[in-house]
Amino acid sequence: MKKILALVLAAMMLASLIPAAMAEEAAPTYGGTLTVLGFDFNTFFPAHSTTTSDRYNMAPAIESLGRRNPDTGDTEGWLVKEFVTDADALTLTLKLQEGVKFSDGTDFNADAVIWNFQQMVDFGKASELVNPASFEKTNDYTVVLKYSEWGNTWTDTVGEVRIYSPAAYEANGDDWAAINPVGTGAFVMKEMVADSHISYVKNENYWREGEPYLDGIEVLFMSDATTQLSSFINGELDVLRNPNSVAIKQLQDSYENVANNAPDLAGITYIMFCSGVEESPFYNLDVRLAVMHAIDWEEMSDAIYDGLGGVTPVFAVPGAWSYDENLAMYEQDFDLAKSLLAGAGYPNGFDTVITINGENAANEPCAVMLQYYMSEIGINAEIKKLTNADFNAQKAEGNYDLGVMVNNGSSKLDFTANYIRLYSSEGVNYKVMMAKPADYEEALFGARAAKTLEEKKELLQKAARLMSHDYALVVATGYMGAYCYAQKGVHDTGICSTTAESWTPEMAWKE
Repeated sequence: MKKILALVLAAMMLASLIPAAMAEEAAPTYGGTLTVLGFDFNTFFPAHSTTTSDRYNMAPAIESLGRRNPDTGDTEGWLVKEFVTDADALTLTLKLQEGVKFSDGTDFNADAVIWNFQQMVDFGKASELVNPASFEKTNDYTVVLKYSEWGNTWTDTVGEVRIYSPAAYEANGDDWAAINPVGTGAFVMKEMVADSHISYVKNENYWREGEPYLDGIEVLFMSDATTQLSSFINGELDVLRNPNSVAIKQLQDSYENVANNAPDLAGITYIMFCSGVEESPFYNLDVRLAVMHAIDWEEMSDAIYDGLGGVTPVFAVPGAWSYDENLAMYEQDFDLAKSLLAGAGYPNGFDTVITINGENAANEPCAVMLQYYMSEIGINAEIKKLTNADFNAQKAEGNYDLGVMVNNGSSKLDFTANYIRLYSSEGVNYKVMMAKPADYEEALFGARAAKTLEEKKELLQKAARLMSHDYALVVATGYMGAYCYAQKGVHDTGICSTTAESWTPEMAWKE
């Protein structure tokens, strides 16, 4: 009898658990509108975009060739059905999805991909294709990129390319395309109000069966952290990504941080010296090293991230392939810093400018702390706050008043492509502002050409050390892991699961 009673009770307990388990694995439901925060907006035309934040804003409408697997970090096919790499033939073959249409009704095919590639090359963004020698179609759904040398970043880099409708662009022009996203995505834009919002509605002819689940998406632009927090608490915002420290401390006891703990999701506040122009005092390495020895790095990080961040000796975070756990931070030593300045010809210091992108909250406290540290060794700095548009306008050929600039960027597990795209002679940005020492680029390009992962990591660590530590060209002043909070009943947005700018609008749903 006891055995029978035990079996009955066990069966009852199991039965009581089934609804809960089923609820956890419930199928997505249709309908509703998702509200998310947008990044600073520049353009919807990806071939002319100079910032990765644009990819986030355009994601509902314009899709990429590949996507990162959130568990492995590997790039897998999306608009590309299969990536085929041939190291011997030096080719990357893209086998495209068939039967896909842009939201304007035109075909997604090899011609469309090649057109987008050519737009990128013409705009000076060949490095975002890893500088292919050529690209051509072999049939309507196959594109082959040919290279002059092996590169282990081909798939990851080309996989990030987003594809715009050639017909829409050719019919309407660049200015129109900059504010009208036309892609293969699960949503189409209904309206955009500058500095307010982007409204997307469901693409009824989306190529993935059964998706999207939502009726619409609202991408809201809120630069004020207090407004972001109050909007989330009031239920006006469904997902709050990368809130400031005040919001994190207020929300962490009531909401779960749904962000993955991964190098690809951490944020880095950094400074760049004007090391590439002889007229700048920072052209001299000893001047840059003087500033490195003037800073209390722990104190700097605490000021920027309110005690929630960390310090790093390179432009990378722990866990990234370019991070070197054996590399020490520069020690604060005002006497040594002043000695370095005097030896460089500035015994009495000099006047300079710290230019910041004023639309990122972390940049101003970083600039204020940097201003203080430099004043302690005789460098008097004026803080110049620019709008996102004005700040970005100087990225390619500008020198930010021959001084120092402060900005915020995303970390990466594998920084090879980003370092090359942003901080090398092949890059699209900082062509004037930043020096590109030969040994740094040798290590960086060597990491791209490495045949094994071990060799790649070794060379990438060397490149990171030379860039951030030894030459002090681009210096991380602190980092913070990702935080993301979602309202109850919001599922599968993909926000803060792979990279800062990537998410999965077509899979998102609300209870």
